[in-house]
This record gives sequence, structure tokens and C-alpha cells, in this order.
Amino acid sequence: MESRASFTAETMALQRAFESHRPAGRRLFDDPYATAFLRPSLRVLAEAARLPGVRHLAFSLYDAVAGPGPRASGITRTKVIDDALTSAMTGETQCVLLGAGYDTRAHRLPALAGRAVFEVDHPATQARKRAVLGAGPRYVPVDFERDDLPARLTESGFDPRKPSVFVWEGVTNYLTAEAVGTTLAAVHGLGGDLVFTYVDVRALHEPSPFPEARRWVRAVARSGEPWTFGLLPASTGAFLAEHGFDLRQDVSAQEAGGGSGLYRIAIAARRADAPHQ
Repeated sequence: MESRASFTAETMALQRAFESHRPAGRRLFDDPYATAFLRPSLRVLAEAARLPGVRHLAFSLYDAVAGPGPRASGITRTKVIDDALTSAMTGETQCVLLGAGYDTRAHRLPALAGRAVFEVDHPATQARKRAVLGAGPRYVPVDFERDDLPARLTESGFDPRKPSVFVWEGVTNYLTAEAVGTTLAAVHGLGGDLVFTYVDVRALHEPSPFPEARRWVRAVARSGEPWTFGLLPASTGAFLAEHGFDLRQDVSAQEAGGGSGLYRIAIAARRADAPHQ
């Protein structure tokens, strides 16, 4: 396992900080903690977005470097998942954030206040997060490629007898197909429903129908966190059915309000009658 915190987690925090610094009546969400995770150079850029006369310039500078898709897609996926999670948190429902990164939903979403929230991620990222936010959710250090997710969760107090929602945001595209299948089997075995993101597999191969794909794929590879997995949207329902889930919703960031057509957000319900994988 690598010892450094995730760079992509930091860029997502920057995107959330950008959106949070828009006027209250225009922003899609408010994340007052995002800026604290940024290195000094990125923090200056985020703070510049507070100023009406400089905001557009800061956004344009980021988009010029990252390309036209990442910022808008990251903001849209955050909003879609916020809404889905808020709707799902009823009764004794537990929340599990898989590959949580610098996700701050446990601190900023009223629907999660007083709930059992479990954050699963690389220990280096979690160490940075603890230093910034302190107490909050239950941190569960896991390497998705090697560790036993159900065992780690139950050791941390997760109750498989209670309803649960698993959020898997910005993770599947960095895993192997085997790791994705193993995690889906674990979530099903734990009795959870699932909200997750994935990339259209056509973005990983050239020629791609997405003009922004080449630049985006190369950028994440240069950062040391290449995309390794994707799904064909037309086959996502069948793929999930093989793992015991029914697809309820599947939209691209573009369809959901802004961003790229290659980045997608899906919601799936566990089928109680499906065999464990």
C-alpha cells in the first residue's frame, strides 16, 4: 500500500471548495471543510474563488489545466449523491463511504447527523483527514485490493442486520475488475444498497467518442492514479444483476446537470433473493 494521501482526493476537495465559494443562492452545496485539505497553492486558488471579480478567472484557470470535464463532473456527482443519500437515510439506516477520500458528508449533511457512518479508505488519507476534522465517523482502514471488507467493517461496529447504504464515489475507475467484483459481493453480503460512480469504458480506449477523454485519462495517469476500469452504460444493469443488485438510476454528469458524458452516477438496490457471489 502506498504511504501518501490521494492526490485525486485533494483535487475533489478543490472542486467542492470552488462550488462552496459561489453565492449562496447559486451553489449546489456547501462544504465548509474542503479548503482545509488543500496544499497552499491550491488553497490560494480556492480562496480567490470567493471574490466575485476573480471567481470566473479561478475557474477558468483550473479548467485550462484539468480540461473541460473534471470540475463540472465532480460538482454534479457530489450534488446527485448528496440528494440520494439524504433520501435514503431513514429509520436505522447506516451509511458506509467506500474510498471516502476527503469526503465530508459525515460533517456537513444534516441527514447523517447522529447516524452510524463508516468511512473506508487508505490509512494515509484517513490520517490526514483525522488531523483536519478530528472526531466524527468511524474510520475503517482498508486496501480494496487486499483486505477483507466485511471483517473490517463488522470489527468497527457495522451491524449487517440493519439497513445500510454504501456510497462508492470516485473509486471504481481506479480498481481492477476483480476488485470491483469482490467489493460488490461484499456489499451485497452485508445487506447494503449502493450509490456509486463509474466511467464509461469507451473513455479508456482510443478512438473515444468523448473529446475530453484523452486529456483526462492522461492527466490521471501522470498523477500516478490511472483509470483501470469502466463499464458500458448499456450493460451496467446486467453487470449489477450478476452481483445481486437491481439498477435503479444511471445518469451521466452531463445528463444530471453539468459535466462530462463519460462520468456516470448509478444507484442500485440489493436483491434479497440473489445468491451471494
